[in-house]
Amino acid sequence: MHGLTQHTTAVKNERAEMAAERLRLERELEERGRELAALQDELREFKARYARTVGSRLAELADVEREIRRAESRLLGLEEGEDEAEEESSGRAEKRQTFKSSMRKLFWSVAQVFHPDRAADEDEARRRHSIMAEASRAYNEGDAESLEALLGDEALRSHCATARDDREDLSGRLSHLREELLTVEFGLKRTRQDSLYQLMLRVEDEARHGRDALAAESQRIERLITKARRRLEHFGS
Repeated sequence: MHGLTQHTTAVKNERAEMAAERLRLERELEERGRELAALQDELREFKARYARTVGSRLAELADVEREIRRAESRLLGLEEGEDEAEEESSGRAEKRQTFKSSMRKLFWSVAQVFHPDRAADEDEARRRHSIMAEASRAYNEGDAESLEALLGDEALRSHCATARDDREDLSGRLSHLREELLTVEFGLKRTRQDSLYQLMLRVEDEARHGRDALAAESQRIERLITKARRRLEHFGS
């Protein structure tokens, strides 16, 4: 009787510990999930700002420089100026197509490893679904590095390959929470490694010293555009 009482107490203590761990993981997952969402929102806003203040200027400068090359070709009596421009445009289109094809292959490779249809049970399917959600985000944003990182993440592969035993609901929930947390941590890591995120940090650091780094870069490019347009005007005079 004494032994049965000890066993019952031990089971109750174990379940209490598991319940406490579940609560801790749920809170951590919620906190880290909010952190990831805020980080991704912040980066999207910065990308839009970068495109407005710097990206558009770079595109304008590239257009003017292309016009200069065409004018130089005409001045020298070369007929291939426009052909070169067309080839350059065709080359860019080909590169974009190659990149899209590469992204599709990467995404397909990730799906081959992590797709929910390959799961052995519902818990594993939910875990795989969260991984594929990250893969879909990376594919839609053209983030090849994240897709490659997913493929090379042995921890995620190991979790997906591990066979599952029949366990109590609480134990299964703990495992699912840990796996979801692992995916969120991966998302945080990849976002912080993004080159534009690193630039965003530098811009924020400059702002703390009263300097607008993006505006300064935009002004620098604007001066280059002005000089380039003056050169272009000389060809027309």
